[in-house]
Amino acid sequence: MQQVTKRLLVVVIIILLSINTACTFNKNESPAPPAPKTVIKPGGQLRYGSLQEPNTLNPLMSDLLATAEFGKLIFSGLVTTNDKGEWIPDLAMEVPAVANGGVSSDGLTVTYRLKQGVAWHDGIPFTAEDVTYTWQFIMNRQANVMSREGYDKIVTVDVPNPYTAVVKFREYYAPFLTLFATILPKHKLENAVDMNKAPFNREPVGTGPFKFKEWRYGEALFLDANTSYFRGKPNLDGIIFKVIPDSTMAISQLKANEVDIVSNVNFAQYEQVKAIPGVRTVTTPTMVWEHFDFNLDNALFQDIQVRKAVALAIDRQAIVTNVFKGMAVPAVGDQSPLSWAYNPTQYSAARSINGAKELLIKAGWQLGPDEIFAREGRKLSFSLAIPAGNKEREQVAAAIAAQLKEAGILAEVRPIDAPAFFSDVLKNRRFETALFGWVAGLDPDNLDLWHSRKIPFAGNNYEGQNYAGWRNPEVDKLTDQGAKIVDVGARKEIYFRIQDLIREEVPVIPLYFHVNIDAVQETVANYQPGPSPAGSLWNAWQWGFVSSQ
Repeated sequence: MQQVTKRLLVVVIIILLSINTACTFNKNESPAPPAPKTVIKPGGQLRYGSLQEPNTLNPLMSDLLATAEFGKLIFSGLVTTNDKGEWIPDLAMEVPAVANGGVSSDGLTVTYRLKQGVAWHDGIPFTAEDVTYTWQFIMNRQANVMSREGYDKIVTVDVPNPYTAVVKFREYYAPFLTLFATILPKHKLENAVDMNKAPFNREPVGTGPFKFKEWRYGEALFLDANTSYFRGKPNLDGIIFKVIPDSTMAISQLKANEVDIVSNVNFAQYEQVKAIPGVRTVTTPTMVWEHFDFNLDNALFQDIQVRKAVALAIDRQAIVTNVFKGMAVPAVGDQSPLSWAYNPTQYSAARSINGAKELLIKAGWQLGPDEIFAREGRKLSFSLAIPAGNKEREQVAAAIAAQLKEAGILAEVRPIDAPAFFSDVLKNRRFETALFGWVAGLDPDNLDLWHSRKIPFAGNNYEGQNYAGWRNPEVDKLTDQGAKIVDVGARKEIYFRIQDLIREEVPVIPLYFHVNIDAVQETVANYQPGPSPAGSLWNAWQWGFVSSQ
């Protein structure tokens, strides 16, 4: 895939743009009349353009965005998130919490009271047994699921009655609400000989707003409205999930009115899309953040002064302004400004070429006649690995290399085939520095990124994403504690401290948070994208076409 007062102001402005704000008017003027209510005509087929094709229709067995998006149309979870990133009930009656009795005081027992009268697309009633089966499916070592994180901390999922699921943990797991985002039907999978090759993975049955109809490979997936959907009958008759692998083709189809929505528009095409008559662009701050990683096992970067000098030489705001034309948010730490764990008082030092040079001189480096620092016959140079194929990232890498050179540091940009970059270069830590993105979760727990036991190597089966190799006992202790503390206020202090330590030790340099761009025909109503992964489809049952009356 896939930050000073001025920087904080940019963050605040973008957040304010992402929420509804009140309008003010002069006391001597009459208030503007209310906007007419949008009238949605019933029926119609909405054409949703995806730049990917799913590799499976079982969301638990894929990390592709297309599979996640398609899964939101077919499946339901126990809880989900809305356009503000807030937790709301889905198959559950309410979001479990200590206050409503859904979470025990020690956080080890979470009780989901389920909605009654919900049916799978084939008419079989949904019950708590499906919740238990979903956990068993995920924990079955024969199933090629993408992650068992969190689920492996569950002892049992009890079913005291058909509409209650009691999840019991062996230890407190703070991001418990992120679990069970997709519930699978027990009756369709329990007898599968090979769950990885089960027909269900190509012809799924869910409880979501739309039912699977047909998959024409390389062309489109077709869905019909689930007229018995528990939230209410969808406005649309169906959705055509069009596979458009070329972004230029997607823009052409928008212009020709052959597609109604194109999600994740390439930033380079933003101005082009904005100019299309009858199409509106929808921008949404996201939790996807780009960062510059040091390999801390490299002798050069074991010197914290070198890491700090590199950080001082990089101008995040210039990158956001020049590369993204303001369509990104400079990052200060690992927590998104949209997260409750984000520290609004933190700041990063402004870019200072002189400050960077002073740090290097104090560390024993000398500026050579070629204006590049050197020490003991070695120039201050290193490679910057990036996954190839992303134009904006390539521009960012080039900008960073130019900025570093101004401070007497040489960085050679090294594009690497994306599959090899992620499966080999990162996993085996075959890099000096690297530039890539992470998708921050709805919960601030980043144990997988920062804990020393999450440094991938053969001894831990290459588990974890601490590719920098950050080893800090305090961070280890804090990340362990943060996932086990029930009190949100106490957890917030922990993540504030981790943000401090990232700035102090600079294992990585947070650069910016992405802003997602969607293109939507003006005839489409109720498209309300959210900041969380696959969050743009949370209310697809409410989508429709504006009445011409």
